[in-house]
Amino acid sequence: MIEGRKPNYYIGIKVAAKTGQKAAYSKNKAFDKQYYLDLIIKAIGEHKALNRNDIDELLWNKLPDWMDGKQKKIKVNNLLSELRRKNKIVNKGTDTQSKWVLVGSNNEKIN
Repeated sequence: MIEGRKPNYYIGIKVAAKTGQKAAYSKNKAFDKQYYLDLIIKAIGEHKALNRNDIDELLWNKLPDWMDGKQKKIKVNNLLSELRRKNKIVNKGTDTQSKWVLVGSNNEKIN
């Protein structure tokens, strides 16, 4: 009947289908984490570098509606951290002026 984690419950897929709320269900249901990771990698590859605002803009409306702004920021932080730990991307900017690039681009070292 319902899905989600406390306190962010939303209607389940069967209820959504029967009540004509399919779009609302999809807005609340998050994509798989790999979708977000792939999206970041693809966008950086296309543009050679993205700053944090670019990445926020890319993902913001794709994250589930039940998340507030703070939760979305944390989610994006976690996604970037995961890609960085896996040596997929590196920040060639600073903490306040990030510039995320793919590892291996412009002779970037792989640790």
